[in-house]
Amino acid sequence: MSMSIKPIVLAGILASLPAQAQLLGLGFESSVTLTRQDLDILRETVNGKIHGHAVGTTASWTNPASGNYGTVRLIKKYNSGGLHCEAVRYTLATTKRNTAAEHYTFDSCLQPDGSWKIS
Repeated sequence: MSMSIKPIVLAGILASLPAQAQLLGLGFESSVTLTRQDLDILRETVNGKIHGHAVGTTASWTNPASGNYGTVRLIKKYNSGGLHCEAVRYTLATTKRNTAAEHYTFDSCLQPDGSWKIS
């Protein structure tokens, strides 16, 4: 299953929020069509290799099944409203068509229950 992704939808999925809630927000169309599997790989990469690591940490992801790939990079750590937060830059690319890589930055804050929420 593939979908045309909007940055706000990406944020919602990565934060494990219902996609339906995120579809109500504003966003921009992406030239990279991500599959559910791509989003799962992205979420696993961010949670396992980025959150809680040093600023500057970069991890790559790839999905040969979809032809999509990219990187995630921790660019900043800070506190907001008593929560530990991190700014993460996402780069999305595809081998399926000749299009430039796309870049998005989202801030995530660690919630008291241990989950990360995109803010």
